[in-house]
Amino acid sequence: MTPHAFRRRGTTAKVPWPLALMLSLPALVGIVVVFLVPFVGTIRLSFTTWFGVGEAQPVGLRNYDALFSDPTFYSSIRITVLYTLLSAVGIVVLATVTAMSVRRGRLATVLRIVWFLPAIAPGAAVAVFWAFALQPVSGAVNGLLGKVGLGNTHAWLASPRHAIYVVVAVTIWAGVAFPFLLVVGAIERIAPEIYEAAQLDGAGAARQAYHITLPLIRPVLAMVTVLELIWNFNSFTTVWAMTKGGPAEATNTLPVRLYIDAFQNFEFGEAAALGVLTSVILVAIGLVGLRFANRSAA
Repeated sequence: MTPHAFRRRGTTAKVPWPLALMLSLPALVGIVVVFLVPFVGTIRLSFTTWFGVGEAQPVGLRNYDALFSDPTFYSSIRITVLYTLLSAVGIVVLATVTAMSVRRGRLATVLRIVWFLPAIAPGAAVAVFWAFALQPVSGAVNGLLGKVGLGNTHAWLASPRHAIYVVVAVTIWAGVAFPFLLVVGAIERIAPEIYEAAQLDGAGAARQAYHITLPLIRPVLAMVTVLELIWNFNSFTTVWAMTKGGPAEATNTLPVRLYIDAFQNFEFGEAAALGVLTSVILVAIGLVGLRFANRSAA
C-alpha cells in the first residue's frame, strides 16, 4: 500500500475499503457476538416452550398469542410507558435546571459535587436504601415527616396508587448525574461573550436561560432525552429492588415481568417472546427519538 492510497479532500481522508473493513472487524465481531447471536437465539426461543432443562419444544405463535390475549400484558405496557415518560422527563428537566444553577457563582464547584453524588453508589444499593427509608414508622422519610407533624405511617411502597410515583422519584434522583454532566458540558461550550452581550442589553438570568442557553443546548437535550427514554423503558434494577413489581402488580413493568416469567415461573419461551416485543418497541422509540434529535440539531 502506497502513501497515495490515502487521498485527502478537505479534511476528510479517503481510506481504501479493505483497510476500513480490517479496522472495523473487531467492532463488527463484538456486535455479532454480543448482540446479533443472542438476539437471533431469543427469537428462535420465542417460538418454543422451554423450562430451563431438556429440549425446547416448538409451539409456533402460541407464546405471542398468550401475551396478546393476556390483559396484564397491556397493563404492563401502560405502567412501563408511564414510568418511562415520567422518569425521562423528570431527569432531563432536573439535569437542565441543576446544570444551569452551577454555571457560575461561588458555590458552583460544591453544587457540581452534590448533584453528581447519586452516581457514585450502585443502582441496587440506592434502591434498597430508599426502600428502607420509605418504610412506615421505622423509615427515615416517615421519621422526618412525623417530626414536623405530617404523620409517620405513610405506606409509600404498599399503595398500588402511589408506588409507581415513588419509584419514579427515586429513579429521577438516582439517574440525574450523567445527564447533568452532559448538559453542563454543553453549557460550558457556549461562548461567554454571548451572555455578556445579553447582560449589556438588560437581559436577566431567566431571559438568558430561555433565549440563549436552552436554544444552544437543544441538540444535547434531544439526545439525552432519547437515551433516557430507552434506558428507563428497559430499566429493571430500581423497580425490582424496591417493589418487585408490586403491590398488586402496580409497578410490574415489562422488564420486571420478563424476569418473573423467565427466572421465577421458568417460562423461557414466553419470556423470550416478551423480550422480542420489548426490543421492537425500543427500536421504534430509538428511531423516532433519533429523527427528533436530528431535527433539533439541524
